[in-house]
Amino acid sequence: MSNIISLTASKRDFLGTGASRRLRREGMIPAVIYARGAENVNFQLSLQQVEKIEHHAGLVSIAIEGVGVKNAIVKEVQYKAINSMPLAVDFLEVKADQKVLVSVPVEAKGEPEGFRAGGQLEQVIHELEIEVAPADIPEVIIVDVSALKVDEILTIADVKLPGSAVAKGEPGQIVFQVRVPHSKGGEAAAPAASEAAAPEKK
Repeated sequence: MSNIISLTASKRDFLGTGASRRLRREGMIPAVIYARGAENVNFQLSLQQVEKIEHHAGLVSIAIEGVGVKNAIVKEVQYKAINSMPLAVDFLEVKADQKVLVSVPVEAKGEPEGFRAGGQLEQVIHELEIEVAPADIPEVIIVDVSALKVDEILTIADVKLPGSAVAKGEPGQIVFQVRVPHSKGGEAAAPAASEAAAPEKK
């Protein structure tokens, strides 16, 4: 399933720090699309539009007045240190037949079988870098962990990716594992047998 957000924007003719500050006072955020071998396109977005795409890993189709439609991915959202308000957005223009490198969040699905043996699920990798066609970029990568037993792992090689996506990390790198938590002394964190069998004091 494709993952595309469509936006409509106005071209930004006045550049520089002063012009950007005036935009922000008006509730608009300066943005730019960088393109390989082509001129950059400067435009503006509303704060609501930025909030819509700031955590979006997929394709953004932007209809810019006087320019036309540009297909891009979000490369960076710059924030104000004091209140985390967006300051600017950088996009990278992409072509339909051009694969891109993106980092996509990873989430677990299901309850591991190892839970019944006292195991806990540990997530080692929270974002996976993939090479993928723009139209196939997923919002999130869902990994089924329900078959994992205690001391079993799921690696990058085990992760099923959508469409044309190919993982760029080491295939043997652990994404999820199920382990039994241990106490500081190295013993399994469970009540001692003597405590469990001790009679109730009257």
